[in-house]
Amino acid sequence: MRPLPSVVSRVSRHTALSSLLLGALAFGACKSSDGSTGPGPTPTLVRAQTGDLQTGVAGAALPTTLSVLVTDKDSKPVSGRRVDWDVGVGSGTVSPASSTTDSRGVATTTWTVGTTAGVARVSAQVNGVNPASFTATVLPGPVAAIITTPEAAFLGVGDTLRLRASLRDQFGNDIVGQAITYASLDVAATVNSGGLITAVAQGNARIVTSASGRADTVPVSIGPAGSAPCGPTTPRTLALGEVINPVAGTSSLTACLASPVGVLSSEYALTLISTATSFGTTTIADVLGIGTNGPLSAALVSPLPGSATVPLASGVTFSNVLSPTEQFEQTRRAIERRELEPLVADARDWLPVTRQRAALTAVSVGDEIKLNANANLACSSADTRTGRVAAVGTRALVVADKENPSGGYTDAEFASIAATFDTLVFPMDTAAFGAPSNISQYGKIILFYTRAVNALTPQGAGFTIGGFFFARDLYPKTARNGLPACAASNEQEMFYLLVPDPDGAVNGNRRAKDAVTRLNLTTIAHELQHLINASRRIYVNSAPNSTEQVWLDEGLSHVAEELLYFRVSNYNSRQNLVLTDVNGTRAEQFSNFASQNFSRFYNFLIAPETNSPYAPNDSLGTRGAIWNFLRFAAARQGASNEASFLRQLVNSTSTGVNNLQQVLSGGAFADYLRDWTISLIADDYSAATRDGLGTQYTNPAWSFRSIYPGLRIGTSQPLGVYPIATRSLLSNNPQRISLAGGTSSYIRFSVPAGQRALISLSSNGALPPGTLRYGIVRLR
Repeated sequence: MRPLPSVVSRVSRHTALSSLLLGALAFGACKSSDGSTGPGPTPTLVRAQTGDLQTGVAGAALPTTLSVLVTDKDSKPVSGRRVDWDVGVGSGTVSPASSTTDSRGVATTTWTVGTTAGVARVSAQVNGVNPASFTATVLPGPVAAIITTPEAAFLGVGDTLRLRASLRDQFGNDIVGQAITYASLDVAATVNSGGLITAVAQGNARIVTSASGRADTVPVSIGPAGSAPCGPTTPRTLALGEVINPVAGTSSLTACLASPVGVLSSEYALTLISTATSFGTTTIADVLGIGTNGPLSAALVSPLPGSATVPLASGVTFSNVLSPTEQFEQTRRAIERRELEPLVADARDWLPVTRQRAALTAVSVGDEIKLNANANLACSSADTRTGRVAAVGTRALVVADKENPSGGYTDAEFASIAATFDTLVFPMDTAAFGAPSNISQYGKIILFYTRAVNALTPQGAGFTIGGFFFARDLYPKTARNGLPACAASNEQEMFYLLVPDPDGAVNGNRRAKDAVTRLNLTTIAHELQHLINASRRIYVNSAPNSTEQVWLDEGLSHVAEELLYFRVSNYNSRQNLVLTDVNGTRAEQFSNFASQNFSRFYNFLIAPETNSPYAPNDSLGTRGAIWNFLRFAAARQGASNEASFLRQLVNSTSTGVNNLQQVLSGGAFADYLRDWTISLIADDYSAATRDGLGTQYTNPAWSFRSIYPGLRIGTSQPLGVYPIATRSLLSNNPQRISLAGGTSSYIRFSVPAGQRALISLSSNGALPPGTLRYGIVRLR
């Protein structure tokens, strides 16, 4: 039988319960830094040594190995430290993806640059230390083809059209600096040295572009004056909200859009998303419009209802950089993957022993329990604290560090906290994600309120680390064979939480009781998802990987925050909440419980061509995107099946994209991504547009177009716009877009009333790959 935490000095039990602790929040941490105590020196600096500022050819390995030196505060080398090599968007691959510093403190990897010419980036990361960055200049390879746009032209007599030709390598990179010649083989059309075609007479013509021994021929069909540019492509007159796909031709996809007579202009959007499962895979999209104008308005604006705006929670910004609280969690997740995954087999062997207990250990208010509160090391250097049982709930066991500052919670308040967990957070999260394991000898989840959490926030910091879950507590101290496992484990399902400190006894940071209560409520909802996910993977699902991919694990926990907002506000996920639903008297609830998800999603919206819901970088843009995509995907299941969808993702033996592909089976994951992009540009564009949209293109929980214009930070002005970044498609001005896996692009354009426009989509002169998904929607 494994050793149990000591339980001593029983005193009277308090049973008073008070009202649920609902209110505002400022989100508590879920991620950390590795500058802790423990064996060996602590890294303080990662410095690039070799391999920076190289030049290479697209798709090739760079000649010089990348190397970094890791040192401590005394500039001495640190050996045995893991270095993770993080490759930027489209920047290629490294091998290995992680390496360990040698006796000199040096770690190395080989960099094969990506297939896109330009500047490529790699960063070397050590937990808790600013990364070292490497850049490389990627040059195009040898000429492989000459590509001309458009691939075919349909003109009326007297019309002109400029051809654009470029030399490209095998990956589609433009090769500049070489002269291109244009020639007409037929009298029906002429072309000048700049590629400008003039339609002279009805009939057919061929224009040849050539350079560097390569040539391309563009067929030109010329009809009567005033002919539409669509040629054989059937024109479509779309209703508001109607969505179509361009039709595949020989080497491109095309759509002919006919604007109705009697309106000023019709506006449309073409959405593109790469559904390649790897963020490192780059897809080129070449988009051309003939007969198009720019969008009718530059910005996507929703009118504000007077001056009723909504502030974001204190400390929330629109920066895409992880806050220190999120970095804290990120580092701890990395520690779990590195140190705990090798112990999964030991944990599963140990579990049957724990289930042989004759009975659970009884515990009452006043009993003492010793717990390790080390936030930075998993299995060594235990920071043992003595905690007093302050409340015993049905699901919660509330324990207070005996060294906590004065002015904290009373036992009655702790009883109320336990009741809130039992009646609100636990049933909410378990309904959505499933039940956690039950390895604790107490049969409950410990909520450990300890000054050790307060100590994680430096004096005067502009952030607060509010609490955390550490998967090490799910592992045994000793393996079944008697060998050490995770010696510092508490062998409990538990969280570590911030405590009130009105006098600032810990690091001089004053913590008011009400503020701490609000902070911890969302922390617990967020961290309980992590606990459920990790414990089920270890003990219930028998998953080969005991940790979910960080981006999906965080996305699910952000959904848990959203579920808490719905419970606190008495809203639900099918009400299409608008600004007037969340401002005024409701503003504090939104600010405290929902605004952080909106802040994260903002970082995605302003740069969708570089952010992805499944990027491996765990940026705020990634977190916002996966939260939003999960909300969208859950809604597609119907109101009664949202929880089932979320539970399938947690009750899984797969991780990351594979997990989503299995739950959204039959290729539906790629279809969902495509429909999601359409929803982001078209949902709630106007009442008429929403009425015309198919339900698969809507998010029934939120009207983002209504809420975002009213969001403000502190005393600053509200955004005033729905902040999605878009491109404009002007006639005969091709757009070349490079998309990594999961990144997307939104291209707006209009067509004058009574006229037609031709939209074509290709990739390096050929049909786009199947991983590129697209749709055209009429917005107005």
